[in-house]
Amino acid sequence: MKKKIKYTIIVIIFLLLTIPIYFSVFLEFFYINEFNLTISLILVIGFLTLFLIGKIIEVYGYNAEIIKIMEKHDIINSFVGSNNKIIRLLGFLVIMIIEELVFRYYLIGLLVIQSYLGEMLVILISSLIFSIFHIHTWFSYKNVRILVIFLIYSFFLGLFNGYLLLTLGIIPCILVHYSLAYILYYGIYIRYFKVKP
Repeated sequence: MKKKIKYTIIVIIFLLLTIPIYFSVFLEFFYINEFNLTISLILVIGFLTLFLIGKIIEVYGYNAEIIKIMEKHDIINSFVGSNNKIIRLLGFLVIMIIEELVFRYYLIGLLVIQSYLGEMLVILISSLIFSIFHIHTWFSYKNVRILVIFLIYSFFLGLFNGYLLLTLGIIPCILVHYSLAYILYYGIYIRYFKVKP
C-alpha cells in the first residue's frame, strides 16, 4: 500500500511537470538546437565515460554491507523479485523524466533565460543542485559510501546532461539518464544478486 501511494504521487508530479510544456514553456530546450561532429563526439565520449565510471562503481564501489543495504532499492528489488517489472520499466522511466524536467529543463531553462549567468555556470549550478538532491540516499540507506557514490556520479551526470540539454534538447537527456542508471542497477543485480547456476 505504501509503494502504491508513493508511485501515485510520482505519477501526479510527472503529470504536473509536463503541463507547462504544452504551453511552450522553455520550448527551445525541447528540440535539437545544434548538432555537428563535435557534439556527436562529446555525446559518445561522455556516455562511454559515464558508463565506465558506473562499471568501476559497480565493481569497486560496493562491499557486502552496501550490497545488503542496496537490496532495499526499488530498482534492485524489482530485479531480485521479478514480479515488479512495471516498477522497473515504467516507474523508473517516470522518475528519470521527472528528474530531467526539474533539474535540466526547468532549472537550466529558468537560469539561462532569467539570469545573466553564462551557460557553463548554469550547467555547473544545475549539476551541484542535482547532486545535492541525492542526499536523500542518506535517509534511505544511512551509509556514507553510498551517499558519496550517488553525489559524485549524479554531479558528473548533471554536467553531461546539462550540456546535452543546451545542444540536443531534453529527450537525449532523459534517454542518457535512463540508460546509464538502468545499466548501473542491472550490473549491480547481475554481479551481486543473480543466483549463479
